[in-house]
Amino acid sequence: MDNNTQSPAISAAIVFAIQALYSQSLFAQVYVEADQLLQVIEDQQRQLEEQEAQIQRQSAALDALRQQVEELRRAIPHDPSLPPRLKNHPPEISPSELEVAIAEAPTDWPGSIQVFGSETRVKISGFAELDANYDTGAIVSPAEFITSAIVTSDRTAAEGEDGQTNVSVQVSRLKFETRTPWGGRKISTEMAMDFLRDFTTAEPILQLRKAYGRVSDIFVGGSLLLGQDWSTFTNLTAWPNTLDYEGPNALPSLRHPMVRWQRVYHPTLSLQVALEAPDERVFEGAVEVSRWPDAVFSVISQTDRVNFQGSFILRDLRGSGEPQSAVSDTGWGVNLSGVIDMPGRLAPDFFSYSFSYGAGYGGLLNDFPADASYDFYENRLEAIPTLAWYVGYQHWWTPCLYTVVTYGLVQQDNFDFQPGFAFRETQYSSINLTWTPTPQWLFGVEALYGTREDKDGAYGSVWRTQFTSRISF
Repeated sequence: MDNNTQSPAISAAIVFAIQALYSQSLFAQVYVEADQLLQVIEDQQRQLEEQEAQIQRQSAALDALRQQVEELRRAIPHDPSLPPRLKNHPPEISPSELEVAIAEAPTDWPGSIQVFGSETRVKISGFAELDANYDTGAIVSPAEFITSAIVTSDRTAAEGEDGQTNVSVQVSRLKFETRTPWGGRKISTEMAMDFLRDFTTAEPILQLRKAYGRVSDIFVGGSLLLGQDWSTFTNLTAWPNTLDYEGPNALPSLRHPMVRWQRVYHPTLSLQVALEAPDERVFEGAVEVSRWPDAVFSVISQTDRVNFQGSFILRDLRGSGEPQSAVSDTGWGVNLSGVIDMPGRLAPDFFSYSFSYGAGYGGLLNDFPADASYDFYENRLEAIPTLAWYVGYQHWWTPCLYTVVTYGLVQQDNFDFQPGFAFRETQYSSINLTWTPTPQWLFGVEALYGTREDKDGAYGSVWRTQFTSRISF
């Protein structure tokens, strides 16, 4: 018998084993492919769900847009020459018709937009400004040219005695306004912010400029304002267009909370009466103790060529000195200010001015001199007599190029008991060249010169050169 001959049973066993191994390999491959297929199905299911959610969002957006278009169509006057629309038939609006409807929607407030579903209109505006300046002397107001901040003695390099450059965006501003009709009246609000909370640094620090609401024809035929705004003693129309944000030293420019009533008696004549917060008092040697609000009265006349405002303020000045007792005095001030448009060949140039005099109103001015000083020996608070005035002239070289020249003076009559470093006088001078290539962009250069003199004769002066770029929206 031959020992190398294999039996049929062994061969069959070998074939069966090979087939079993091959089948297991096929099964493993099928499992892998099935897992991959399930993953693909799950991914497609997830994509379908995302597409369905997107379709729902788009459907909701289309419904909202359709409602807006309907409201715009209702704002367009009906043309009798057009055939009447079929009842319950959705209108077909082309993009050009929609643009025309938006552009021609009636409004007396350019730049505002309607809040859909409401009668309120809103307007957002402001500007981004970059100021770069170089000072030749010591002054501690890098972003604003405050002449009372000129250092008169013991000047240091840190204060800019050897010259200093500052770059700031503090003047940049954001303003939000609304107007809402109400039974034949109008309710308006305004909120404005900038970054000038601390004038001793170039670092931008957010501050609230304005926050008020106003209702028209609400009391004795006049409007009522409640909130924070410029003092009623201020005539903003007479503010010269200096590139320096601060403007002339003699400009009344305080903002604080108030209640103000205004009535227009004639298209050229109106009256304002206000009670304003007794804050921002400046006392030498005493701590402010508020009691009664300031009372302010203003008469405003506005014609085609002349703006004039006459204002009177009455203030209760009350403070606590040494010993800790309350002492007080009465402060008052008169301001006459306005703008005169030049005639003939000088048009469209204009002249602006302001003249103020009184005692105890210094804290309302740009330079913020003391309102009153405390006499320790007599235990009394004395309102300081103050004279403040400025003039400005704006000349147009071309429709987009102009120059503003400004001069201002603030003087106080010092008392014998005031300290030697007490404020006595400041002077402010400026001239600029400003270019406005578009209404949204302003660029210019300005030269400023200021002086400060104290009661004891200490004196300081500073030249400043400022470059400004302002882009508005």
